[in-house]
Amino acid sequence: MKRNRWLFIIILILLAIIIVFASLLEHRESKLASSDPYLTEAKEVYEQRTSEGEADHELQADPGEVLAVEERILEPSFPVALAYDKYLTTYTYFFVGEDSVIIRQGPSFAEPILRKAEYGERLNYLETVYVAADDGGTEQWHHIIWEEDGEKRFGFIHGSDATERLYQFDKMEEAVKKAEAYAERGELTYISNYQNRNGYAPLYKGKTVDDKGNRRSQSAPGYPSLSHKEDFIYLGDGTLVRYLFPSEDYARVEVVASGERYYVPQKYIPKDHRIHDLRKIIVLDVTNQNEGVYEKIEGTWTLISYTQATTGKEGRYSQPTPTGFYFGIERRPYFRYYEDGTTKIQGYAPYAIRFAGGAYIHGVPVNYKYLADGTQITPPHQEYSKTIGTVPLSHKCVRNYTSHAKFLYDWFSPGETVVIVID
Repeated sequence: MKRNRWLFIIILILLAIIIVFASLLEHRESKLASSDPYLTEAKEVYEQRTSEGEADHELQADPGEVLAVEERILEPSFPVALAYDKYLTTYTYFFVGEDSVIIRQGPSFAEPILRKAEYGERLNYLETVYVAADDGGTEQWHHIIWEEDGEKRFGFIHGSDATERLYQFDKMEEAVKKAEAYAERGELTYISNYQNRNGYAPLYKGKTVDDKGNRRSQSAPGYPSLSHKEDFIYLGDGTLVRYLFPSEDYARVEVVASGERYYVPQKYIPKDHRIHDLRKIIVLDVTNQNEGVYEKIEGTWTLISYTQATTGKEGRYSQPTPTGFYFGIERRPYFRYYEDGTTKIQGYAPYAIRFAGGAYIHGVPVNYKYLADGTQITPPHQEYSKTIGTVPLSHKCVRNYTSHAKFLYDWFSPGETVVIVID
């Protein structure tokens, strides 16, 4: 009997422990969310109404009533070990693309105004809140957070008032996997014709642009067949390709971005500059104006940095940053740039990594100053620019905060680094 009694007591103790543990898990809440009463209230209302068996489409809500809360956050699936952590935003954030955006205390136009977010500001994101509208529809509000006077502040912006931005970790990670798969299948190299040093490619049907919009300058011709040399495309400098085999004066290559195969004159394929160990990848996102940096650490691809960036725009003296897979060609402490439409040196950009033609990842550009007698004065590096991460503005390059460009410059390894541009 004693043995059965003790067994019964032990079972009761174990059941009590399990019940307490389950209760703690059920009531665990986010630290950020718990500090804002609107989130708590929204969840309670939604849970109460759904627990009563009411389907979403049957809810008879009063105007202004919170119906539901949704988290629209895409998290990385790769491990994260940040080696650079300045200027961090939440994985989803909002860019203020208008003159200003009003932040309110609650998810309603009737709520008090807390402040105005000015053009170019990025607002960190918590949740999306759905509220019953006066017309019987649903309004969407975004629950945001910022820091003011060293304290976290909470507020709401209307769903139509700012541009949603995110780090496309799914696309970034797929691109990393694709580059690795190609590297495992064979030797990776690139098209080399920086500043047309290996000779201008032939005209395409008398034009300098092919049918796909690729430009002749700083490119090589890619022939699907050597029997029909009038049919080719322009492959830009830096384009990452898998080397297949030589064919007399040509090399048979496979373009990593598209999987298409071409014959390229051998003079456009570097002989001693190829990927020997793919361990480092920079992924640039021209749509969201940000980037992710990956390194293979102990056999596992790891996110070591994510930050904002500014890419190239279409213009008379500029062009968009091209999408695709590129070779990390070289690094420079700085490069100089011309004043638009002239051969006059206007300034310099520090900590530059070249990956496509004249396209670099670099720090904040700095214009030279000139004295009355023409003496050039070189100002020091500039760390920050409020335009980074806003909209495409550069001539073709990718601008970074200077400290991040320096981080990449020190981290870069020739023959181990690939640059990928996604949209």
